Amino acid sequence: MTRKSKKRKKKPRSKPPIRPPVSQPVAAKPSRQGLSLTILGLVLTAAGLVALIELFPRLSAAANSPANPDDPLSSSRFSISNDGYMKVTDVMSACFLWKVKMARGRRVNTFIDNGLATVVRPPENVLKPTEAFTVPCTGNKLVGASPPYLQPVIAQADLAIVAYYRVWPFTFYRAHRLFRFVAGIGKNNEIVWEKQPSEVLEVDYDRWIETHGGTFPPKLPSRPSFR
Repeated sequence: MTRKSKKRKKKPRSKPPIRPPVSQPVAAKPSRQGLSLTILGLVLTAAGLVALIELFPRLSAAANSPANPDDPLSSSRFSISNDGYMKVTDVMSACFLWKVKMARGRRVNTFIDNGLATVVRPPENVLKPTEAFTVPCTGNKLVGASPPYLQPVIAQADLAIVAYYRVWPFTFYRAHRLFRFVAGIGKNNEIVWEKQPSEVLEVDYDRWIETHGGTFPPKLPSRPSFR
């Protein structure tokens, strides 16, 4: 007898479940109250920065004409003022003689390039708001002749008053500024100091400081170098 083979019935394949589409989260629109708080925070931050800038010390410099026409450099007086609302400490200042020429008659016979005069300080090295102190151009007469010989006169004078300071209470940072003055020379050799932008001489000043110790006050010779 032959056996009949039984055919197995194939089970119907189950269809994979259809997943519902994933909906992307909709970004919530900022409320009017949150937007107002953000704007208020920005306004307060800007106002705080403006107030800090206003409180930050602002140094300025002024110059007086020479008191002695026969000794114009050492008789000239400059002043450094604190025009801000915060005091400055560790204050030091000096006159940087960038380019100076002295003449006798019509002949230039003395050149001074990149020399620093005596370093001066205000009382207790502190400059409070609205206070000022005097900075001499030089500590003594650089060159002269005994009477009745013809006295040398300034043919050119281009200098900067240098001020170093620390802003209280941020005394960890030491800042400095250069105030440039150029001598305007009249027909009778009278001198009026004219204030000019200082960028043109700042590179030479920084280089000079680096060659004299890299700090202020620098390691100075007894007198500015002549040639």
